[in-house]
Amino acid sequence: ALPISSTAVDLVKNNEDYDPSRCFAFVHDLSDERSSFPMPPESVDIIILIFILSAILPEKMSGVLHRLSRLLKPGGQLLLRDYGRYDMAQLRFKKGRCLSDNFYVRGDGTRVYFFTQDDLDGLLTSAGLEKAQNVVDRRLQVNRGKQLTMYRVWIQCKYRKPLPHRDETDGDRKST
Repeated sequence: ALPISSTAVDLVKNNEDYDPSRCFAFVHDLSDERSSFPMPPESVDIIILIFILSAILPEKMSGVLHRLSRLLKPGGQLLLRDYGRYDMAQLRFKKGRCLSDNFYVRGDGTRVYFFTQDDLDGLLTSAGLEKAQNVVDRRLQVNRGKQLTMYRVWIQCKYRKPLPHRDETDGDRKST
């Protein structure tokens, strides 16, 4: 687990099911290209990004995914769930909150980007990952207490780092 929030890391580590031999939770700023990860390349089986990529500056997203891709073992997976284009949260932003196309700042100063499937596919495949799944999840949520109907749009992705393949001519393993 690599959130930027020490509170989130503490919640994970203090959970009775946390097993440090199976999961390594630590604080890390993914957008800081100079900060190194506390594990070697090709040592991670699964990376999960839940509403993480959307908070990163659009011009840094590609670099973040390239760095994460290098951490994955061959066959390792990156699982992602993030905001989709035209989600209720995007449609409710008021004037002056748009920083650039589909990138907004919330009232608390945090930022959010709203993706299309093609946006994410381009970013993830350019990081050397292969698509296993890239789907839009559209949901109608109703808050009965506030009598509020919310149309939510999320994108859920599963991408895999390719396995090395054998060269037919000499039997050597080569990366794809």
